[in-house]
Amino acid sequence: MKKGYLTVYLSLTLAVLLSLILTLVEGARINATRLHALCAADISINSVLSEFNKELFEQYDLLFVDTTYCGGAGGIEAVRARLAHYLTENLDGSTPVMSRDLLEMKLTSVDIPEYALATDNNAEAVRRQVADYMDTTLKGMLISGIDDLTSELAGSGFDYDTGARRAEVRGEIDSIGLPTVENEEGELEEIPLNNPADNVESIRNAGILGMVLDDTASISRTRTELSDYLSHRSLISGYGISEEERSLGRSAGPLTYDEYLFDKCGYYNHLKEGSLLSYEIEYVIKGNESDWDNLEAVCRTLSLWREGANFAYLCTDGGRMAEAEALALSLTAVIMCPELAEPVKWAILLAWAYVESLQDIRILLDGDGVPVVKTFETWHTDISCLFHPKSAIRSYPGQPGAKYGDYLKTMLIMTSFSGVLPRSMDIMEMDVRLTAGNGSFKMDYCMQSFLVDIVTGSGHGHNAEVIRRSGYYYA
Repeated sequence: MKKGYLTVYLSLTLAVLLSLILTLVEGARINATRLHALCAADISINSVLSEFNKELFEQYDLLFVDTTYCGGAGGIEAVRARLAHYLTENLDGSTPVMSRDLLEMKLTSVDIPEYALATDNNAEAVRRQVADYMDTTLKGMLISGIDDLTSELAGSGFDYDTGARRAEVRGEIDSIGLPTVENEEGELEEIPLNNPADNVESIRNAGILGMVLDDTASISRTRTELSDYLSHRSLISGYGISEEERSLGRSAGPLTYDEYLFDKCGYYNHLKEGSLLSYEIEYVIKGNESDWDNLEAVCRTLSLWREGANFAYLCTDGGRMAEAEALALSLTAVIMCPELAEPVKWAILLAWAYVESLQDIRILLDGDGVPVVKTFETWHTDISCLFHPKSAIRSYPGQPGAKYGDYLKTMLIMTSFSGVLPRSMDIMEMDVRLTAGNGSFKMDYCMQSFLVDIVTGSGHGHNAEVIRRSGYYYA
């Protein structure tokens, strides 16, 4: 009889234990399903992010997935397809041969409801990665927020409007007028002033590069069609970076970004290997389609800066002011019109300042320095240069002062950031397109981060949903 009681007791106990064991097994399978979905999602997302454009990273230290995948139609649908491929492989292909799949998991759906492209929100993703990169470099750590040469220029008179002053002087000379004499035909004609400043005015509109360089054959003539580059075409857009991502770092400001460009791009006498345009910084500043035009435009700006600073110095140099006055008096004495002496003196000084500015540009292009504020010792031309201005321009090795790159960096700082940013990404597109498989590369098809919504199913009826936001950002 006792054996019968024991059998009933064991039957009741085993039923409870079996229910418990089966519940635990099913719970383990549910948790395993969830864990497998999470692991497959993380591996697949990282696989997508590992396919960043290698040329963009190697040349510019920027991590972005090129959604065209080297020439495809591109867009977020291409990324979704890649992600779905990796998820399928990680879910369906994970069971070893001769083994039973206890989970029987399948991909049900995958969606990318949000994503951030390189060009969204004024290229915020690019600027954030630039800030991250510059934080790792000595240049980035040394940026103080104020450029010393820019500050020095501000006090040099570089922004003096010499053009307006020339027009004013020209008006004064015209209002006084030149004396006239009767010629052999009985007609009145003006007595020529023979002002050497007119020689300088005659070359003012000529090409600067041709005047300051003995041989222009080495100047790059590379030309590109700008209509297909970022700053000249309509862009696709994403959703921008998330608030979560925005809270993890900062965006590079203009000064940091300009320093980054000097670290990554080439310019005259400091060329970058493998670039389309030789003078990339000059393009970012001026935006013309050819190297020659960009270098010429930069030199014209330099001539305006140097002419203003040089004229400001001449006005403080009593000796050279006296030379200009003596020449003006001799010229006006010949035509017996002393009232012209004062405006002619200023015309001479303005012309002299311009020729000195051409001399400065010659020195800068030779790789030597030109001080922002001239002194008696650092002034190079004499007043006779006005009679033959081009022949007066020559090289002066070992000059003290700021060099071409320093002036160029200051010019970049003074250029509107709204122009610098898109043109800098033009340069990125130009250079990456030169590499194998990247002939149609576009920055607005580059993805930095995305939000994914993945749903998996299983043979035992339990589904799992994984929502992840991932990308190239750093805590």
